[in-house]
Amino acid sequence: MTDYEQAIEKYGFFIATPIGTSMLPLLRERLDTVKLVAPTNIKKHDVVLYMRNDKTLVLHRIIRVHKDSFTMCGDNQCILEKHIKRSQIIAVMEGFYREEEYFPSTDKNYQKYVRKIIFKRPFKYLKQLIKKILKRK
Repeated sequence: MTDYEQAIEKYGFFIATPIGTSMLPLLRERLDTVKLVAPTNIKKHDVVLYMRNDKTLVLHRIIRVHKDSFTMCGDNQCILEKHIKRSQIIAVMEGFYREEEYFPSTDKNYQKYVRKIIFKRPFKYLKQLIKKILKRK
């Protein structure tokens, strides 16, 4: 059991500060914090903390739910990470803090943001693909 899981078991939640830019613009590196809770009801578009096979901890959004696994991706990324098992998921984001203000995942503005990010994802991927192709020439 990880320290995160122990904290969630003891206190019911865990507060973490994201490092990296994969969840921009939602989560700003070392500025915002996330409230993580036990992953009891995981669903598409949730932001989850999971452990990769190489033991790296990652905070990304669920893009697809499969029978035996999940597909994940950061909001600021295009490359999908496939075959994440349920057993790799440590926690789910219940909300986040920006400065002193708390934004729960149920917040209307947050939900609007999620819909926008999900809608834009294919276009973002296409843009990256075109850049890659043009770079080869």
